[in-house]
Amino acid sequence: MRKIYFQLLSFLLIISFTANSQVNLSGTSYVETFDNIGTALPTGWSVRTGATSSALGTAVALTTAKTVWSNTTGAFKNFASADGLTTASTAADQNASTDRALGVRQTGAFGDPGAAFVLQLANTNGITGLSLTFKLQSLDATSARSVNWVVDYGVGAAPASFTAVATQPTVLTTGNSTFSNNTVTVNFGSALDNKSDNVWIRIVTLAPSTGAGNRPTTGIDDFQLNYSQGGSDVTAPSVISFSPANNANNVVSTLSSASLTFDETIQKGTGTIVLKKAADMSIVQSTDVTSPSVTVSGNTVSFPISLSPNTAYFIEITNGAFKDIAGNNYAGITGTTGWKFTTGSLLFSASFSTCTSSLTDGFTQYSVTGAETWVCTTFGRDANNSPSGSAPNGVQINGFSGGTNVPNEDWLISPALNLTATTYPLLTFYSRTAFNGSPLQLKVSTNYTGSGDPRLASWTDINGRFPTQASDTWTISSQINLSAFKESNVYFAFVYNSTNEEGARWTLDDISVDNSPTPPSANLTANTSDIQFGYAASGSSATKTLVVTGNDITSDISLTSSANFLLSANGTDFSSSISFTQAAANNKADTVYVKFNPTENDKNYNGTVTVTSSGLTVTVNLTGTSIDLAKTLEVVNWNIEWFGSSVNGPANDSLQEQNVKKVFQSVGADLYALVEIVDTSRLGRVVRSMPGYSYVVSNYGSHTNPTVAGDGPLSEAQKLGFVYKTSIFSNISTTPLLNLATNTAADAASKNYDNWSSGRYPFMMNADVTLNGITKNVKFIVIHAKANTSPTTTSYNRRRDGADSLYKLLTTNYPTDNIVILGDFNDDLDSTITSGITPRITSYSSFVNDSINFPALTLPLSRAGKKSTVSFNDMIDQVVVSNEMRPYYMNGSATVLTDVTSLIASYGSTTTDHYPVFTRYAFDGTILPLKLVEFNAAKKATAVDLSWKTAHEINSKEFVVERSADGITFKAIGSVAAKGNSSSEAEYLFTDSKPLAGYNYYRLKQVDKDNKQELTRVVYVTFEVGVTVSLSPNPAKDVVNIALRNVGEVVSIQLVDVNGKVVKRQSVNNSETKVSFELKGLSKGLYLLKVINKQTVITQKLIVQ
Repeated sequence: MRKIYFQLLSFLLIISFTANSQVNLSGTSYVETFDNIGTALPTGWSVRTGATSSALGTAVALTTAKTVWSNTTGAFKNFASADGLTTASTAADQNASTDRALGVRQTGAFGDPGAAFVLQLANTNGITGLSLTFKLQSLDATSARSVNWVVDYGVGAAPASFTAVATQPTVLTTGNSTFSNNTVTVNFGSALDNKSDNVWIRIVTLAPSTGAGNRPTTGIDDFQLNYSQGGSDVTAPSVISFSPANNANNVVSTLSSASLTFDETIQKGTGTIVLKKAADMSIVQSTDVTSPSVTVSGNTVSFPISLSPNTAYFIEITNGAFKDIAGNNYAGITGTTGWKFTTGSLLFSASFSTCTSSLTDGFTQYSVTGAETWVCTTFGRDANNSPSGSAPNGVQINGFSGGTNVPNEDWLISPALNLTATTYPLLTFYSRTAFNGSPLQLKVSTNYTGSGDPRLASWTDINGRFPTQASDTWTISSQINLSAFKESNVYFAFVYNSTNEEGARWTLDDISVDNSPTPPSANLTANTSDIQFGYAASGSSATKTLVVTGNDITSDISLTSSANFLLSANGTDFSSSISFTQAAANNKADTVYVKFNPTENDKNYNGTVTVTSSGLTVTVNLTGTSIDLAKTLEVVNWNIEWFGSSVNGPANDSLQEQNVKKVFQSVGADLYALVEIVDTSRLGRVVRSMPGYSYVVSNYGSHTNPTVAGDGPLSEAQKLGFVYKTSIFSNISTTPLLNLATNTAADAASKNYDNWSSGRYPFMMNADVTLNGITKNVKFIVIHAKANTSPTTTSYNRRRDGADSLYKLLTTNYPTDNIVILGDFNDDLDSTITSGITPRITSYSSFVNDSINFPALTLPLSRAGKKSTVSFNDMIDQVVVSNEMRPYYMNGSATVLTDVTSLIASYGSTTTDHYPVFTRYAFDGTILPLKLVEFNAAKKATAVDLSWKTAHEINSKEFVVERSADGITFKAIGSVAAKGNSSSEAEYLFTDSKPLAGYNYYRLKQVDKDNKQELTRVVYVTFEVGVTVSLSPNPAKDVVNIALRNVGEVVSIQLVDVNGKVVKRQSVNNSETKVSFELKGLSKGLYLLKVINKQTVITQKLIVQ
């Protein structure tokens, strides 16, 4: 009985593998896509091993579960189709694909030779002219062995012989370390017409594999039989579509092939395809249809063409050039209207309209690190709803995944372009970015192979003119000139980077390259907007370099310098003006030598270099001093980006160390306040190479509290520190601020711990500072605030609350101390960088709103549009001092040292993504024109009396009295002559007889006879009279700050254009407030800003730049 049971089971198993029913043909075609093989083989299909030319083979089971291509177990399997995927597609990509292929992995013990995909037809009664198309896919590029496949057929219930048929391509091969997806066509002629028995069609490997190594993974997909029913076919084939489409305009001139699709399967006949110019009927090319370059795949014919820009064409095809399986000739095309089209200047265009599962339009992606990659998205650009609308489709990447930012580097690479015959190849694209993170990089290569790691090729960085961080609107980058790359193999790439702290979302759409007959608009740039020379004595000089680049310029580049600064094109011959010819300078970076040449000692110098060409002007600000550095304190705050980290930041840690040392030695500051110190031993090595300096580093950082699960070691964290000159700084002590007890559970549970980036507290160095024999105690507080990471509103609130806590601590515990707060604030002071905050008030408003007690020395840099990072256009590295420290600040010395880029190649990628920020201070009254000991303001009826007293004066000239309504923007309202030279006390009085309604802020500008200037502290009085309004800045660009006084009730703010139309409005209900009013998206010009309540309307003019 047991024996009979097993015999019965074996029989049933054979039945399950071999008798998967049969296919009864109907209609005129049979199609199988294999997309549903996750449950079972399709009806009529079996998979077999042991197949030969005389044996059907033994049916075996199909692994229905999704399997990755690289799986080496021998079996027939459910693979992802190669359609839309690449050899780099991950396991996740493959498993997510709904487009499936029936496949086999051969091994030495399975299917080599004799693996077969088999279709069983019930019969072909009444059916003629069978033809077949299918895709043969080689799916594992790591498989080195090669396998040849054939298509054959057999007839009968159990055929004893099989007949091979010709295929196109002739040889069908998989493996050989290739990834391929080839369409195969087969014409059975009349061999299978009207068969009353079973018909078997096999795709089979009859010969052993060749070579060494792994055997291939092979798949088949999109299997289609075409045939005729009910007797002979007497209907000629007809075309159902052309590519390029008939009557198409602006066809891409780099199109290399054309195609036409018929309503049935066709084959080659005899005849020619002729491409002609419509203008003169001249023949551009004539192609014999029997040529291998003309390919037939099922019902589609493709052939090569060569086109020129801006040309009208038509195509003629002779009668009988193609015919259907029954031999009916295609009638062909004659004349100028049957198939015509016109090319434009467009060389390449990618709309991504069909980008739904895999990248389209010839683009590929390469992932260097991280799981996120460039993918299709339905949120493409909506041309009818710009700039914020979206419509299918585009390409996108986002470094924020799984609730956190993750490190990624991913390349989106164009197809190869041939630019050799172009005039002005211009790249245009749209991009959009949300959340905070690095901008994209645009790169161009002429030696990339088209596959593999792009970093192995040479790439040139191009200015992509990308939108600003978190702007989240579609922005066009137009007419980017690629004329420097007129070669036959040109690729451009968009490179995305994200980190553990920042991960922006970037979307691209509507990318094109146009062959313009005219050049793009001129562009003129300088590699820095500020050059600081430091100290040079009268009679000596100092020289630095400036790099000027003119793209697409139409005239010479001219440069002029102001007094005490000279220029040279060769570093030898200096004058106040130089020039570069248009022919020599166009699309080229030119080095300019700038010399600081002071004529007097003990003086600060400011000047400019003005660069002009093609109607464009670039201004570079220059500063230098002949005040002896021994008398002053030079301070630099600098984020040195993951300094020495083996995981984050610049890849070459030793090069970064060398570059930081180079900047230290070049700047020569007395104090460096540093953030993002990781490897303290590297910092120690740098400092030990600088005689006379020492350093101190915090013993805490973000996420380093050992009581918190998951926190890491301090050695891998970003820390804060100071590098200082030991001859100036003494009695040094350091302490964290706002913590409870470093690295304790209580501290980790505190609100300040969370607000200061999970333990990255402000680090205070208390020191006695001696300058020119004068010693003062100063507290330097370096901060590295919470980064603007997602969710950004939460980050903003944490940063704001942390700043508020610091403000409260300083005003309570250090109310009369000399304080300098400096470092990476991770926000701008004029308006926040955080998207979604309305109004855009800085997270440091507690300090900014108290400008009397905490003047922000770098706020003027923010308002001037300066930036402190390489990648973004914001000033996030700042300096704020206490009002006690303010008199020692040397006015105008705050500078972003962008000129360090001239010291170091690829500064932003090899050193840090932040620039150093410089400020200067002096204690010695002899450096300033006088010693002010008292300055007061007092109301007197409807006037204000200002009184002040000096202890001594040296060569003083006058006091200029300045007034402000907001404590920010000051204007002179009068002056008082000074004593000149005096060793005794002198008293002064000035009366403001017409003070402003509301707040009146006053300061004195002390001027000596050499025109050296110094500003005093600010004092104020208040006249509460009605609603008052002040605007700053004016003119304004992206935002205007509105100071409102005595509102008393709800106020409406309206912005009205010159036509009387209200273009923007906002309501405020606080009795006294400052409002940030956004201007983005408005046209440039004059507007009226109206502040309205029930009693009054106040109108002020506002110029939008």
